[in-house]
Amino acid sequence: MCKFWLYLMAIPKSFIFNLRYFQLKQALRFPVIVCHRVRLSKLKGQVLIPRDTSVATIRIGFGDVEHFDQARSRTIWNVAGTVKFNGRAKLGHGCKIIVKKDAELTFGNRFNLSAESSIICHKSISFGDYNLVSWGVVFLDTDQHDIFDVDGHILNPPKPIILNDSVWIACRSTILKGSVIAADSIVAAGSVVSGKLIEPNCVYGGNPVSCLKKGIHWDSSVRDYI
Repeated sequence: MCKFWLYLMAIPKSFIFNLRYFQLKQALRFPVIVCHRVRLSKLKGQVLIPRDTSVATIRIGFGDVEHFDQARSRTIWNVAGTVKFNGRAKLGHGCKIIVKKDAELTFGNRFNLSAESSIICHKSISFGDYNLVSWGVVFLDTDQHDIFDVDGHILNPPKPIILNDSVWIACRSTILKGSVIAADSIVAAGSVVSGKLIEPNCVYGGNPVSCLKKGIHWDSSVRDYI
């Protein structure tokens, strides 16, 4: 019953979101369901989804992580660039999605972003299929503030972040600009990634991050979360 009321209260914001980003025929399918607690701070840019996307394929602001107060957990959608969904996706309660103008954020199929995680995209962030992101994780492809040399050239431009298929990012991790994470990998809790982790089937962790264990394969049943 509680879930029913949540979806009922989601109708107004879902209607606004879908009508803003899609043609009427596609919008009326409600491919994206937006929780009533989501703050639609900026509805600009574009959202791209497969043509045959069905109702509630993409959910924004839902979920329940027991150590957060879901009722007070506010999701923020602040988008001026391009967001592309390649299939099913869930952006959990309290997450922050910030995409600047001319930047591109791509979600693979069966993507799951847990509570209170943030994606701040000034250039390009790309997630593969079956990516699982735990709570309190930050993705940041920019330093937020420009640093210049004496001639006025920017020394710290944004750099893309790329996650390949079947990557699991554990809680409180930070993924910084220029990061590449190989397929079938796990990033341990509290890690800081700022480079290329190119060997697949590894557990990476620490600050600075390093390979902790090779030859792993995380439980595929976790991938059926949505």
